[in-house]
Amino acid sequence: MNQEKYPVTYGRNLLTILTDSKENWLIVTDPVIWEKLKGQVKQDAIQLYFVTTMEKKIMDEEVKTLSGFTQVLGLGGGMAADAAKLWATAHQVPLYQMPTALSVNAFLCYKTAVRYDHVVKYEGDILPKEILIDFDILEQAPRHLNLSGVGDLLSCLTASYDWKINALITKSHAFDQRIYEETQEMLALLAEYMGDIVQNKEPGLRFIVRAYKGIAEHSYRMRHTMWEDGSEHNVFMNLERITGRQFLHGQAVCLGVYFMSAFQDNQHERAVSLIQRSEIDIRPQALQVTIDDIRQALLTLNQFVRDQNIRYSICNAKEVTAEWVEEILAKYQRDFPVG
Repeated sequence: MNQEKYPVTYGRNLLTILTDSKENWLIVTDPVIWEKLKGQVKQDAIQLYFVTTMEKKIMDEEVKTLSGFTQVLGLGGGMAADAAKLWATAHQVPLYQMPTALSVNAFLCYKTAVRYDHVVKYEGDILPKEILIDFDILEQAPRHLNLSGVGDLLSCLTASYDWKINALITKSHAFDQRIYEETQEMLALLAEYMGDIVQNKEPGLRFIVRAYKGIAEHSYRMRHTMWEDGSEHNVFMNLERITGRQFLHGQAVCLGVYFMSAFQDNQHERAVSLIQRSEIDIRPQALQVTIDDIRQALLTLNQFVRDQNIRYSICNAKEVTAEWVEEILAKYQRDFPVG
């Protein structure tokens, strides 16, 4: 494995150090983050792009609106990281990533999450020249955003199971037992570090990044993300389709892990325990949805993956029944009671 595919620098005051080291930056971020951090950028020779959407049709036009920069910095969460990839790709300049929260692993993914009429598709192939993990910035992030990072780790529990099914049926991507076993080890470590993650402490934040990096390196080498992106992601994408809303990624992924681990009959109680310990709130009111929204997302899940031609998973191998949906919804409301 090439450890240099994802060079990570850990430290503090890294935003100032990075932007002082070069000129002609395009910083891709959002107004709230920029207002909070702009004092750390001392030079004036920068351009700003505030990302508001990842709809592919819109972004294809947006990346033509600015020029003259010689490197791009994604400064923010998942949308900033993914939009920065599009800008760097379109202008063929180096990409730097500095997450301001660990809510999603987009800053390490070589593919870009774009949307076609609100449905997520993963496209492209770009690696960052450097990833900067600034603990001053991350420790100041809203706690629930860093907690959300648990989602893209816990997703490996259900996605690696889907990968095994996919390899057996489609034979398009060989299953790797060693990576599966590493996944189980990572989940065990996640349980050990959960206290530091919940308290937003540096050891917990370092663990999330380290685990993200391991996932990204394997995915880049294998040229697919099947062991981290499976049926749990399908659940939240279908819920987005039904409600027209976009969710905090890790929170919605944890919801998907809850239901799909049960549907797979795969370490469901382990998933429940990890979600509960993470303090990630997956109750309907926390996601601003109704029980019926979730019910419809589950009942239409088989049809959704077929309509969207999503790669083979438990959602293709097994039919969701109305009886199962009512049983798991009842359990869900016991495990995560309202009030």
